[in-house]
Parts: sequence; C-alpha cells; structure tokens
Amino acid sequence: MGTIQIYAHYSFDPRRYDPQDVYKADVAIVGGGSAGVYAAVRLEDYNKSIIIIEKNSYLGGHAETYVDPQSGVPINLGVIAFPRTQIVKNYFARFDVPLETFSLSYSAGVYVDFSTGKIVSFQAPATADVAAALQGYTIQLEKYPALQAGFNLTYPVPSDLLLPYGAFLKKYNISALIPTSFAVNQGYSPLLNISTIYMLKYLNANTLNSLAKGSLTPTSHNTGDLYVKALAHFGPHALLNTSILAMDRSSPQNVKIVVETNRKHPRLIIAKKLLSTPPPKIHQLVGYDLSADEIELFSQFFDNGYYVGLLNHTGLPANMSYTALSPGQIYDLPHLPGIYGIGPTGASGLLQVFYGSPTPMSIRDVQADILADVKRLAIAQGYSNASIEPEFVAFTDHAPFNLMVSDKAIANGFYKKLYALNGRRNTFYSGAAWQAQDSNSIWEYTESYILPILLASL
Repeated sequence: MGTIQIYAHYSFDPRRYDPQDVYKADVAIVGGGSAGVYAAVRLEDYNKSIIIIEKNSYLGGHAETYVDPQSGVPINLGVIAFPRTQIVKNYFARFDVPLETFSLSYSAGVYVDFSTGKIVSFQAPATADVAAALQGYTIQLEKYPALQAGFNLTYPVPSDLLLPYGAFLKKYNISALIPTSFAVNQGYSPLLNISTIYMLKYLNANTLNSLAKGSLTPTSHNTGDLYVKALAHFGPHALLNTSILAMDRSSPQNVKIVVETNRKHPRLIIAKKLLSTPPPKIHQLVGYDLSADEIELFSQFFDNGYYVGLLNHTGLPANMSYTALSPGQIYDLPHLPGIYGIGPTGASGLLQVFYGSPTPMSIRDVQADILADVKRLAIAQGYSNASIEPEFVAFTDHAPFNLMVSDKAIANGFYKKLYALNGRRNTFYSGAAWQAQDSNSIWEYTESYILPILLASL
C-alpha cells in the first residue's frame, strides 16, 4: 500500500549535499539500544557496513547508569542483570567486560502501604508452595517452545495464551507464583489482567534459571560499560544526538534517510537495508514514511509505564528497603500506578525507587506521586517531619514499556502480519515489541530470526 507520510521539503538527492554529509552503508540501523547495537556488532562480523542513528547522547537504550560523583558508585537505572546464556557470555567477552554472579533473590525489607506510609505485615506463600507453583508453571511454559524465539504462534491460538495471567495461574493451581511474578515482572501492569502470552515470553526458561541459579552482571556493576566500549568500537559509524527528518523507502535498491545531527545542516544516509529498532508506536517513528500497513498494525499497540529514580534527602535510613503492598488485594498486590519499592544503593545515602503504571504517565506526574509517597512514609515512620523535601538526582522514563495488543488482534493473526513486514521496502524490524522486554531474548531473536533474513537480502 502507498506511503502515508511525505516530506517533500527535504531532498534525497545526494548531489544536493556536501560529500562529507552523505553516508553510505549496507544497513542503516535506527536505534542504538539493546537490539540495534547487538545487530550492528553481528552485521560487522559478516563484513557488512553499518551506520547507527541514535537520538540520545549514548548507546544502550534502557541500560542507563548513574555514577554517584561523591562515591563513584555506579547505579543502574535500567538493565541490571542478564541470564547465564552463551550469547550473553560471548557478547560481554568480545568487549572485554567481565561478569560476575548476581542473585535474583528479592529482599523485601519491610512492607509498606504507601497510601498511609505505615508498615504492614505480609504472609508470603510458603516456600514449598512457591516451588510447586514454579514447577507447574514450567510444565505449562514447555508446551510452547517456539514462543521463546519470537511470536511463533499456531492458529487458532491456544486459548491458554489469551487468558488473563491471574486466571491462567488459577486454572493450573499455581497462584502461589503471583508475588514472585510481580517482583520479577516489574513494569507489566496490571499483572493479573495481562494476557498470559506476554508473561510466558518474559518469565521464560532463562529467567526461571536465573531465579534458581543466579544471573550475570558486569563485575564493575555498571551495565553501561558494554555500550561505552561498543561506542568506541563503532566510532563515527554511530551517530549520537541524531534525529530523523525524513525517509524514502520507495526505491527497490535502497533506503534514504535525512537526519539532523549537531551540524548546522541535514545529512543524508543511503543504505541498502534499514533495520528499525525503536518501539513501533507512531509517535516514536517521527520522520518515517510509514505505509498504510505499518500504520494499521503499529496503531494497535498499547503499553505500560515504568520509571526509575534516585532520591536524595528522603529522611529515610540509607540501608533500608521498602516493598509496596495494598492490604485487602489478592496477595496484597499494590495498586498501580504507584511505587513498587524503594531500596538502598550504597552511594552517599541515595535511595532507588521503582514505579509502574498500567499506561504511560507524564514524568511530572510520576515524580510528584513518588515525592508525596516518600514524604508520607518518612513522616509516618518518624524519620522526618513536614519540612522534609526529597529530591531527584536522576530519573529515567522507560515508557513505552511492554508493548501489547488485544487478544482479538492476536487471535486474528496480528503477529503473523507484523512479522510479514520484514523485508518489505528494504526494511527489517527488531526490539522488545518483536520479542520481549528482555535484552537476552532480543539478542537471541536477532541471532536466530533477523540476521538470517537480513543477510539473505543483501
């Protein structure tokens, strides 16, 4: 179908540009996050030239790290740990970033009702019941091995995959897994209403193995180390602080992209193929010459909000962690939007806070809600008074997070249609929406699905 967005006021003619402002590559990669950087590394392994277009001043996407200027302690605001897979070990090893074991055990500290600031009691499911629930969950997960490599569905779609997650757990008598699921799947909200297919893809076999045996994290405790070294490797082939002004995918021979960098005038990228990795939401794809098919599919996505901040001057003990509860709910799951928990960082009294919402919110509203809850908690616990003024020293917005579509769309072949976009108009797609909100899963999807079809097209 025809192109919807046209940007005629930008030229795609290389003769209209200074030669130093024209880049040519086998593959132009939009997005320098987990999907884009891994794909770039692997394409270079196959002797393909790449150019990365990244809107931020760094590579890594959700792998954001704040380094406390006083203590030098790194605090990961996004990706913290990775499963013990060979693909993870190989990737970090090639950039000489050593790894160590990281336990995925979740220390609750004290439980808090943030609506009152009061500490509340909570009786977690018995260890034996959780172990039995994990075993039962694993049995169900193993019914869908193809689902772990992408949205490889059979039709009609198995009804269990479209059950609300809470109903799925109840059906198989494994509801004791709810608190664990809530802790592991932060950002997936409302947890018990989400279609089971999305939970199986995130709480997958590798994640279960991490819960049992521990996962991996950089020895430096700075996830960003991987991407700092990747940036040094790519050099001028990674364009940071760069936005797309216009795109032309009408030619069967190439893709042309006009970008805005820190120079005073636009630059032109000409590539044989395009790999697009941003979340496929219309507002995320500014400058794209979206087709009617792309608009029809991408418009069906909805998503969650997930936010992480670092707080100073809270009045709270620097070594205490607080886990949110809402007494009276099933397993006392906290109301969202709201705080998941607050925990120590080991850095100059800074506390880290995690916040989730069923739908994306403005940063202003999220921060206001967090500050009000923290202040209420400190006062209620006698650590401070009404004059307390906590403040953010760092904050990151991970929305759009966990892109989903309706059960009806899934049953009607949404993902079959979505995957069929690959190769059209010299364009391929990767990222969390095409697999799961998990770096290892994205890398495995890139390795097993995207690379073979992309390389075959070159």
